[in-house]
Amino acid sequence: MAAWVVSCHNGTVKSSRPLASLGLFLAMAASCAAQTAQPPEKKATPKPAPASFVCPDPQARQACKSYEELLKAKDSGLPNVDYVCFHKRENTFFVVQFLKPSDATERGRGFVYSYKDGVEDSSVMPSLSFSGAWKSGLFSADSINHSKLEANDSDVGISIDESQIKAGYKYENNFEKTIQYSLTIQRSAGQFTESFREEPAKFVFLEKTGRCIFRKNE
Repeated sequence: MAAWVVSCHNGTVKSSRPLASLGLFLAMAASCAAQTAQPPEKKATPKPAPASFVCPDPQARQACKSYEELLKAKDSGLPNVDYVCFHKRENTFFVVQFLKPSDATERGRGFVYSYKDGVEDSSVMPSLSFSGAWKSGLFSADSINHSKLEANDSDVGISIDESQIKAGYKYENNFEKTIQYSLTIQRSAGQFTESFREEPAKFVFLEKTGRCIFRKNE
């Protein structure tokens, strides 16, 4: 008795002789389908791109580039939460950080420090450390750069509320001249102004403006 030859081709049952029954045909068809069916190709789920830093001011490209390089290097000097403020047409920026304690009996502390050409530089203003008390959502410093503030000097101090960060400080420059420095940051819009005035003159000899971002580093 001659052997029956049954084969599968592209999922189709082929036989050299008629199959004996419908049941046998269906069984062979199922077998062919199992042999030829291919599992669906798994598509890789695209990973979301990491959030990139966006410079807040086109005129501050130099300072923004230096800051971005520090971010990419995961520089340990940058705090986790801070305001970063960029000067226009200069490779300088400064960082403002303050801590609001959860316990009302604890003192509040903060820092303002500057970077020039991508390097932290304490000789560049602003460069301040401060401490004081929070009360009803308002902060008032009583010490700046480890010196107690004088009650009768209204030009020196640091205050923080929901709207603004304000700082005033007097320092001696390289020519032994006393300089009155003032800084105001509008927290909502991220704009800042700085002014420098030589004592005892009443006119401002240098004023700067720029923009800040509030950033929480990962």
